[in-house]
Amino acid sequence: MFPVTSRVTCVCTMPGVYRLYYQCRRVGEAVTIDNDALYVSHSSTENGRVVASLSAAARWLEAIEDAVPSHLAAA
Repeated sequence: MFPVTSRVTCVCTMPGVYRLYYQCRRVGEAVTIDNDALYVSHSSTENGRVVASLSAAARWLEAIEDAVPSHLAAA
């Protein structure tokens, strides 16, 4: 597990596939789609988007987690 931001950490589960954790709780997954992009998805909202880096994926997930009340995010 390695830190991506101060609140998001990451585990590479296989080449090109990353599990993302927000404060130790799994919140999403990022998959490499080519050399310049990853597809990141949020576990509980089922939203997704294409980003340029794991840092961008982490910032996007942080924004969702900060906007969703904690009792809903844990569901």
